[in-house]
Amino acid sequence: MSHSVDETYVIYDETWRKARKQHRCDACNEPISVGHQYARVFILFDGEKSNRKRCARCQRIHEHLRTVDKYGDTWPDENLACGQSYEDEWGECPPEIAALAFALPGEVDKPT
Repeated sequence: MSHSVDETYVIYDETWRKARKQHRCDACNEPISVGHQYARVFILFDGEKSNRKRCARCQRIHEHLRTVDKYGDTWPDENLACGQSYEDEWGECPPEIAALAFALPGEVDKPT
């Protein structure tokens, strides 16, 4: 879920979009259907550019994980693929975040 931070991104730009064609979420590998909200993330780090697309569900999880570290020394893996367990890192998972694990594609929108 997260990894230690020893450097920062040169550019980290997140924008919410509505899919005009089908995409695939880079975190959960589920399809992002036409008309569904997703986050497009552009990263420039160490001279390398990369792009990510995250479905609304995975984006909400990523946003939450950025808030749980009180000391600011961890950052969630961009694809949510670090192999850590929430409970092992931060204790009991809030019910609204745990519910995201069972949401179907398109059931979660961007935060208002």
